[in-house]
Amino acid sequence: MNGYYENISDKFTRFFKERSLLQGKFLVAVSGGVDSVVLCELCKLSGIEFSIAHCNFQLREEESERDEQFARKMAEQYGVEIFVKKFDTEAYANEKKISIQEAARDLRYQWFVELKKKTGFSFTLLAHHADDNIETLLMNFFRGTGLQGLTAMPGEDTQEKFILRPLLNVRRKEIIEFAKQNKLSWVEDSSNASSKYTRNFFRNELLPAIKKSYPQVEENLLANIDRFKKTNHLYQAAVEELKKKVCERYASEVRIPVLKLMKYQQTSLIYEIIRDYGFGEKQVEELIKLADA
Repeated sequence: MNGYYENISDKFTRFFKERSLLQGKFLVAVSGGVDSVVLCELCKLSGIEFSIAHCNFQLREEESERDEQFARKMAEQYGVEIFVKKFDTEAYANEKKISIQEAARDLRYQWFVELKKKTGFSFTLLAHHADDNIETLLMNFFRGTGLQGLTAMPGEDTQEKFILRPLLNVRRKEIIEFAKQNKLSWVEDSSNASSKYTRNFFRNELLPAIKKSYPQVEENLLANIDRFKKTNHLYQAAVEELKKKVCERYASEVRIPVLKLMKYQQTSLIYEIIRDYGFGEKQVEELIKLADA
């Protein structure tokens, strides 16, 4: 960029200008941590109209109540509307037989979609940043993922959840520096120090250990995410062309001739076709066995 240093405010504004989204009404998800506090301040400085949404997952007793009150004070300071919802996260996790982390994520996104429908917000803004994206890439990789998972979190989801992540190209150290320079206050989540949660383990233990051998690992992983996104774009374009050759449309039906599909002997293509109809990657092998029977 010809020696020009793009600071956090510049990156934030560019994100919205590139998408022609500076006009609109946004909902900012505020936990009370430094990331979401900075996100609100950036919205104010950019003249973006916003309201605040705070999720109280009731997992940290007094801390959870402290965070809620902090979010309410923030709304007062900015003179904006606030939406607060308490969740019985543990009960939901037990009912769905999922982890607490998954339960909190599901409940959060479900509520954001509900708020959009009721109030007409354009998008919900989340404060995920570049360091979060590094952790997401690693978790997806070790959990087992395809090319899409290697692209980590998307900057935007305009189809289902109506989510924007305008800080994905911002490092956490930039966020903290901005907060200190602007004399912002925030609250700390004591659970972040515990490595019992998967993301915290990657952040507190795995990445620091890897950096001992590869000091530039974070920069390298961010570059990889960018490369994976570009590769995935080409891959998806190729998949769409193959789908046109394999899938035959009749009115409201889609028919896929078995012999035509099996001619490709490409499990990735089979998965990309059946995933549109609610099937998972593990069912590809079963489908192939059925086709050969």
